[in-house]
Amino acid sequence: MQFNLSPNTNTHTFSNQSLRHPLSIGNEFMPHPVNQLSDEAQRDYEIINQYAESQGWTESIDFEKHLKKGNNSVVISDINQSILYVSSGFEHMTGYSEIFVRGKKAKFLQGENTEQGVLYTIKKAIEKRKFVECVITNYRKNGELYLCKVKIFPMFNYKHDLVNFVALESELYS
Repeated sequence: MQFNLSPNTNTHTFSNQSLRHPLSIGNEFMPHPVNQLSDEAQRDYEIINQYAESQGWTESIDFEKHLKKGNNSVVISDINQSILYVSSGFEHMTGYSEIFVRGKKAKFLQGENTEQGVLYTIKKAIEKRKFVECVITNYRKNGELYLCKVKIFPMFNYKHDLVNFVALESELYS
């Protein structure tokens, strides 16, 4: 079957034809859009960027990429490790609300099966103001265990003062 596509063609040329896969103005040739942040994650991203600006962080972390992945969490604490902010993924992961955790240290997530060696590694890295990455057994609010991959970054300002710690947390599934 041939179609006459000249400018003088009657507009009803295709009216009797059944197209199985109509073109969407060429969009089918475009790469698929990158996952967008959910509204919740977008709000988290904006708040985290406000912290970064207000504290003058010099470390660059791809928070957007981290927040795109399901229930990943970002935790911002002060230099004494008291929690200042948790992203919405934290509540999804742990069951604890931001209001509950604000001002607390992360010890409330630990329990009998939390690895003492991992806690020691984290403690030493924090004392040395160094990045640390590890997997730790934590406890949800309902008492259930979960494995959590944690990346803890010391955050310095332009004067090289330690101003915060940031933890990127991801639940590991077996």
